[in-house]
Order: sequence, then C-alpha cells, then structure tokens
Amino acid sequence: MSNHTDSMIEEDEEDFVLPRKKREDDEMDITPMIDITFLLLIFFIVCSTMDPTKIGTIPEADNGLAIAAKNSAVIFINPGSGDDVILSRMDGTNFTADEDIQATEIIEYITTELEKSMGESKQHVMLFGDADVKVGQVTRIQKIIGDAFEDLNSTYIAVKEQ
Repeated sequence: MSNHTDSMIEEDEEDFVLPRKKREDDEMDITPMIDITFLLLIFFIVCSTMDPTKIGTIPEADNGLAIAAKNSAVIFINPGSGDDVILSRMDGTNFTADEDIQATEIIEYITTELEKSMGESKQHVMLFGDADVKVGQVTRIQKIIGDAFEDLNSTYIAVKEQ
C-alpha cells in the first residue's frame, strides 16, 4: 500500500501548478514613465535660462556692407566689469554708467548726430562692438534706439576688419 500511496502523492504533486492570473491586456502601464517625464520637464524649465541674449557673445562677421561713419551716429561698445559695458561717443567721451540716464544720453546723442547730417540722404546708427561684449547689451542699446527713433532708416553693428 505504501507504493500505491507514494505513487498517488507523486502524481498529485506533478499536477499541482499555481494558477496564473489571466492578464486582461498585454500593454504596459506607462503612468510612472509619464510622471518622470513631467518631473524632468519641470526641472529643466526651472533650471534653464530662457533668454539666450544674456549669455551669448557677438558672432564674427562673414560679410557685410561698408558704411561711412561720417553719415552715421557711432556708438562704441566696449566690455566693462562683469556683464557691464562702457559706451562712448565718436569723440571719445563716455556715456554715464547708469542705464536709465544712459538711455536718455543715447537718444540725445543720436538726435544731435542725425541733425548734423540732415542734408545727407542716408541716416544710420552704427554700434561698434568689441568681440567680448554680450549680445544682451547690444540688444538693450538697439531697443533704446528702436523705441526712440521709429523712422530711422537702419541700425548697423560694425566690426573691425582683420
């Protein structure tokens, strides 16, 4: 009897298999992946700088036009301490360092220079920038000029020829 009982136990053990849950669908649950994606998106938005003009420098010129300085109001933009710049006129005098007063001085200077060349057919403003000047500073000066002189023909950024 022991042989018969042993063989029945062995048969029962072989037939015993844990029941598997039947999956309703074979798709992955991507909810955690979407959560991580949104967390990464929020992280990069919070940590990134959205204004590239604050950090870039003026690129080298590949080609351009020759513009006469005598028909233009020329503003020299030289690097100062940190991200600040030193602005100077054609005669070498510097503009005030305070940006609010500087805006008024730029407008007065350009107005005076353009009035000198009223008989000329061309009226330009030329910004002569150093390579180490940040683009944000050039953009700030262009905005001051654009807001004050809507009827101005053109503003040029001048570079030195090598």
